[in-house]
Amino acid sequence: MNLHARIVGELGRLIVEGVVGDGQPLVPEELGRRFSASRTVVREALRVLESKGMVTARPRVGTWTLPPEAWDAIDPDVIAWRVAGPGGREHLRELLELRLAIEPQAARMAARHRRPDELSVLAAAYALMADAVEDGDGEAFRDADSRFHAALIRAAGNTLIAQLQVPVVAALKARGEPMELVAHSRVLTLVLAKNADGAESASRRLLETVAPYR
Repeated sequence: MNLHARIVGELGRLIVEGVVGDGQPLVPEELGRRFSASRTVVREALRVLESKGMVTARPRVGTWTLPPEAWDAIDPDVIAWRVAGPGGREHLRELLELRLAIEPQAARMAARHRRPDELSVLAAAYALMADAVEDGDGEAFRDADSRFHAALIRAAGNTLIAQLQVPVVAALKARGEPMELVAHSRVLTLVLAKNADGAESASRRLLETVAPYR
C-alpha cells in the first residue's frame, strides 16, 4: 500500500471513530506531520475523502468533516470503515436489511429472466466455493462467495438493481460468511430450474442462515 492510500485509509478510519475532525478543521500541515507526509499528498487524500462525502473543503473556511448522513453509504471503503468502527454491529444489521430487501427479489428475477452470461458466472462461483470448502480455504471461499452474490444480483437483469452489488460485496468482504454450501446450492438450483418463488424463498433463507449481522 502506497503512502497516499495509507493516509486515505487511516483518515477515513479516524473520522469514523471521531478521533479527528470532531468540531475542529482538518489542517493539512498538521496531518502531514502526523503521517510524515507532504502537504500535497495529504491534500490529495482529503480530496478522495471529499469524493466519498466525508469531508468538505471551502476557501477561507478550511476542510471539515461531515456527519455520517452525508457519507457515500454504498462506497466500499466507507462500508469497511463503518463496519470496523464503534457502530460496526449496527451497520452490519443495516447491511443485512439491505441484502434482505435486494437479494431474494434478485433471485426471483434471475429465475424469470434467465440471463445465460450471469447464470454461468453464478454456477462458476458456486464451483469455486465448493473447491474452497474442500480445501478449507476461507479466503478463497470469501472471494467466490462475493462473486456468487454479485452475479445473482446482476442476473436480475435490472441495471438499477445491479448497482447494489457494490454494497453487498463490500459487506461480504468486510465481515464474510461461514463456509456453507447447502443453502447456496438451493439458490443456484432453483434459479437454474426457473422456479422464481422457490429461488426467492431460498435466497431469503440463505441470508437468515449465514449472515452474521445480528
